Amino acid sequence: MKDRNAIPSAADTLIHPLAVDLQGMKIPKEWFTEKCSGAEVIHTETKISATNPDKKYLEVFGYIYPVDPDAPNIEWKILLPQEWNGRSVQMGGGANNGQIPNVEGPVIVSDIIPVDHGYVVYGSDSGHQSPSPMDADFAANDESLANYIRLQLIKTQFVMRYITKQYYGQAPFLNYFAGGSTGGREALECAISYGKYYDGIFCCEPSSNYVLLRMWGALLSKAVYDSYDAESYPYSDGFIDEETIASIQKDAIELYDELDGIKDGIVSNIYAARANRDNFIKIIRDKYTLTDAQLKTLKVYEEGFQLDYTMANGMDSYHGYCALEGGSMDLGPDPVPREPLDTTYNVHHGDRADGVFKYIITKDPTWKLIDHDYYHPDDRLYTMLMEASRKYDANRPDFDEFIENQGKFIFFIGWSDMSISPWQLIQQYRMIEEKYGKGALKSFFRFYAMPSVTHCAGIAMDYLSWLDTWCTTGKYPSETLYARMLKTGGEMPMAEFPGWVKYESGDPMKGDSYSVSYDIPDDFWGRFD
Repeated sequence: MKDRNAIPSAADTLIHPLAVDLQGMKIPKEWFTEKCSGAEVIHTETKISATNPDKKYLEVFGYIYPVDPDAPNIEWKILLPQEWNGRSVQMGGGANNGQIPNVEGPVIVSDIIPVDHGYVVYGSDSGHQSPSPMDADFAANDESLANYIRLQLIKTQFVMRYITKQYYGQAPFLNYFAGGSTGGREALECAISYGKYYDGIFCCEPSSNYVLLRMWGALLSKAVYDSYDAESYPYSDGFIDEETIASIQKDAIELYDELDGIKDGIVSNIYAARANRDNFIKIIRDKYTLTDAQLKTLKVYEEGFQLDYTMANGMDSYHGYCALEGGSMDLGPDPVPREPLDTTYNVHHGDRADGVFKYIITKDPTWKLIDHDYYHPDDRLYTMLMEASRKYDANRPDFDEFIENQGKFIFFIGWSDMSISPWQLIQQYRMIEEKYGKGALKSFFRFYAMPSVTHCAGIAMDYLSWLDTWCTTGKYPSETLYARMLKTGGEMPMAEFPGWVKYESGDPMKGDSYSVSYDIPDDFWGRFD
């Protein structure tokens, strides 16, 4: 266990590189805790920050070699600042990865460029290379898939630790991780699978309920396209055109905007809006003459689905989105389903679910997503779903090793996220809360839910400094923290769940003009859990 009192502050710590040439350096396989064939530095280059000409860093690029000669390398990049604060931050990926994240830029949902602030910054392509983050055929190789799911995280960290020791003469005092979506799932893996190696983690809207999320994409696709038959019935009865979808969103925002005390285009009082759902459905059904098939599509988007069986983690439902509380639904512009589904034309989550089912869950490239019954799977499909849940879900509430390492975790969701259900992540949070209890949980875990935040976008926070204060002092920086909302350019206080942001008075661009309210309609959770 680290002695936190011995860790210098980021502002006081300035460690300069040693006279060492990293070009061509090899890292032996024995250095790693997870199996590989070692690593190598392929290229180094001294660079100047694009945003701060006074800041220089060494860019280091290299490979981690696989055990299986048919598996791809893990490609990684590390930025080593000329003046180091003794900390590192690992950046998570997105979608199916295949590309190294932009380690030179801001961390996710933040304006902070870590290398400009003296952090060692690094990330990897997760163990395969692809021009499109939607590609999933890499999963045909078992080692490549295992790297993508979790192994690349700690392998890449061990590369960083080796190189910082060589370059600065020591490893980082503190290791941080920041990621959203797939990077959020990776953030959870860092805590629950490799907790003793990470000190502070920021997790944004994770795709942690991996199998249920892809089943939701399949069931939404079925709701939209199930009626379609190119020869006998070339119509998708569940399809809703883009103009109608945009009008439904506009209607919801106009109806619910001022429930938080101010008309600013932001639906913040999400609980009051959701409590009005049945009434709003009647309004839009009559206004747009929605059919039963179209209403079923809206129901899958808004409410998700309930199964008669459970995943390996005990979950049996996916809770849907704020689709009728101002969220931006995406059913695509075309009612004709492609094979495979294509997000350029079809349901947004359809192609992602299609690739995951073809290459990761079933290992069958001929799998047709909308031809199967996911509510009542046959024995073969059921077995595959259970196996995938055991292997790929990152939602088990097991933070014991992370807690023992005095790790600190910030969990974040946006109410307008239409890729990862905020309600599903609330259920996951409750599993964690149930295991550790509210009091103990507060010592290592903070959970925020903010309005106007779409998928990993719409807000800018300085959570790296929050984590660093928390990790170095053992105390959370403040009970009230503020973030910049990209829709208005103004500040709002961060709302700890289940709070919501309420306007009180004063300049709406200033954070102290708002409060965090915990006023929730009676029996809300009983009705909408």
